[in-house]
Amino acid sequence: MDRKKAWLGWFTAILAITVIISGCGGKNNAANNGAAGGESGQGPTDISVLTIYYQKEPPAQDNRILKEVEKRTNTKLDITWVTPNNFNEKVNVTLASGKLPDLMLVTDTSNAAFQNMAKQGAFWDLSEMIKEYPNLMKFPDITFTNNLVEGKLYGVPRVRPTEGNAQPLIRTDWLQKLNLEVPTTMDELYTVMKAFKENAPDGQKDTVGLSGYVNQSDMGQFTFIQEAFTGTGGKYKVVDGKLVDTTFDPSMKQSLEWLQSAYNDGLIPKDFALLKHDQAKDMVYAGKAGIFPDKPNQIPMMVKELQAAGKADADLEWTPYLESANGKYASKGTGHFGMFVISKSVKEDKVKKLLAFLDYGASDEGHELAAYGMEGEDFTKDGDNYVLTEAASKDLSFQFMQNFFMKYDKYGNLGTGLSAEKLEHERALIDQAADASVSNPSSGLITETGSKLGSDYDKKIQDLKTKIIMGKASLEDWDALVAELQADQTYQKIISEMNEAYEARNSAK
Repeated sequence: MDRKKAWLGWFTAILAITVIISGCGGKNNAANNGAAGGESGQGPTDISVLTIYYQKEPPAQDNRILKEVEKRTNTKLDITWVTPNNFNEKVNVTLASGKLPDLMLVTDTSNAAFQNMAKQGAFWDLSEMIKEYPNLMKFPDITFTNNLVEGKLYGVPRVRPTEGNAQPLIRTDWLQKLNLEVPTTMDELYTVMKAFKENAPDGQKDTVGLSGYVNQSDMGQFTFIQEAFTGTGGKYKVVDGKLVDTTFDPSMKQSLEWLQSAYNDGLIPKDFALLKHDQAKDMVYAGKAGIFPDKPNQIPMMVKELQAAGKADADLEWTPYLESANGKYASKGTGHFGMFVISKSVKEDKVKKLLAFLDYGASDEGHELAAYGMEGEDFTKDGDNYVLTEAASKDLSFQFMQNFFMKYDKYGNLGTGLSAEKLEHERALIDQAADASVSNPSSGLITETGSKLGSDYDKKIQDLKTKIIMGKASLEDWDALVAELQADQTYQKIISEMNEAYEARNSAK
């Protein structure tokens, strides 16, 4: 969906939501006759939900996991499952219709139009109410901070681990063949990539060291390289309490020099600018790349795919951090992927039941059911480790409840089905990452000018980065763009507004 259509959808939604707000005292849009968590003598609470799913197909209404959730929470769930491909469009249409479910997932909480609706009072301010729910309050501070709108929390964040983000996954069997260690610096990473290219441990023609891709407006799978050099997550870094655009930082140019050399030496795919995610990953499965940036939870599945492809000894390791002139760096996640908002038309007593329902989902028991299914049927326990049954490991579709049930788990980005020894090792890597991780200081912040024009600048900047890496533009061209942006009043206004938003959020904490 193009930008004009997106804004039209959000604008229509704002008009519709004004009508909803004016009728807040009217009928509730769902039954209010039970309590999530199960109060004795009360019938189940009807809860309507709009959320996303990533499985091949949504669960049937009589799905055994879904029925178990209803049983444990004394609820009757009416869930509208939407694919990622058209989720934002569905949210826009739902908002514009005025017929909102009790709980609605909004994945892009930094969208200016959505934040305007929140400011108008379209959704419940849960800033104080949420404090009564102990499992939700176990979420890290960053999870809440990144979702605040003018210091208020207009939903329940869909929590995610802050550690264990996209860093290089490296074929350790290739390292062993070449008598190399897991790299810890950018120079060491380059050396490993070059050795993989020159020696092609799986014997494949046109082997590269690192497979990846870029997007239209960002560095995509190569983002970790850029951030390892700049020493910060995202576009901005904090210097003396102010946000500074890393486009102007010399370290950004250094990252481009590194990538340009890697391209010239054949260490990354020649067609990286055209590759999609699956195509880049398939190069690893084909034995044509020894490194792919991703989360550690991808290791079990990727090793399984490699072994199925005839690479019996294949194994992967996640790189917890990389070091450059700016020191050790690992990416710290935002602590969330969107949040569930509650329409202001829902009455307060039901709001509390909805919060109790999500609080159960953030409990050990609720998280276990969502992530691993039912003991005996889907998993067994080996100490603290969950071991999926053979049937469950072949079909992970039972994990659909993870789309809105999840507790905060520092080690939640590790894969399932790991041996106890492997799990202990991976947790130690997460701890190493935590010691070096840096968050994106501008996450969740929006500006008026940036919302209108920021993406145009981002595409222009990324287009030049891609051309420089491929040798179609020079580093002198980069210097010229930097000078142009430094003199561009509109671009400088975006930076100024971003700093105002950053200061306002800090003062509201």
